[in-house]
Amino acid sequence: MSKTFLMISVRLLAFLLAAVVSAYIASPAHAAVAKPDFKVVIDPGHGGSDTGAVFRRGFSKFSEKDITLSIAKLVASQLRDKGMRVVLTRSGDSEVALPARTALANKLSADIFLSIHMNSSTESGSGEGIETYILNHATDASSRRLAQLENSVLGPNPRNTPEDTDVALILKDLRLDANLYESKRLACTIQNNLVSNTASSGIASRGVKQALFHVLLGADMPSVLVETGFINSSRDRSFVLSARGQRTISAAIAGAVSDFRSRKNSPESSSLLSRCKVN
Repeated sequence: MSKTFLMISVRLLAFLLAAVVSAYIASPAHAAVAKPDFKVVIDPGHGGSDTGAVFRRGFSKFSEKDITLSIAKLVASQLRDKGMRVVLTRSGDSEVALPARTALANKLSADIFLSIHMNSSTESGSGEGIETYILNHATDASSRRLAQLENSVLGPNPRNTPEDTDVALILKDLRLDANLYESKRLACTIQNNLVSNTASSGIASRGVKQALFHVLLGADMPSVLVETGFINSSRDRSFVLSARGQRTISAAIAGAVSDFRSRKNSPESSSLLSRCKVN
């Protein structure tokens, strides 16, 4: 056997081996094993002395912080059953600073950050329905009001100069741009699932919107904020406070996260995005 023929044979064998290895790595079976855990950080809105929206009826008091924690725990349980790693920003009635919530997600290199809330309107009975938010500058009066409400727990930090704040916001804007498409895909998937699953109960859809929520501003990954209904709407409140309502909402959110994970660049995802408007 000539030396030239031997060299060609070795190169051909190396090429074939590389092709086999590449095909194996790219195969769905191998991807399922090799893919790192899909990490989700769920943020039950408010907590501790920060009650969030409150509804009182006689001697009864219903606080947003309790409702969001209950739903978050249900979502977490269902996502864990689907094989995902889930961490809650709070597991009890504790107060967690807004920056600490996304800082936890960033530290864990989470794949998505999901903040769960319940809405409230300024006039009794004037608002109802489910809406999902992505981070952006407020685009209408109601979005600005809601962002102001959620951000009201932020106190001034005397250590920060205006220049520090400007630089931080610029950096976050860059991260937002990088994650905007996937945040929209996540928000549209969640809103679509919630609307589909709650339609029989008469819960309205308020669509996907954008506002400047500080709790989302810190996230370095796709992130959304879900308003699961209006606490001062009798229809929304009755549904969200019921065991059936919380099971329905949590199943819809968990299913949406699962779809978001598995349908990246899929025709179904592209079709949903084309139909989903962000206000």
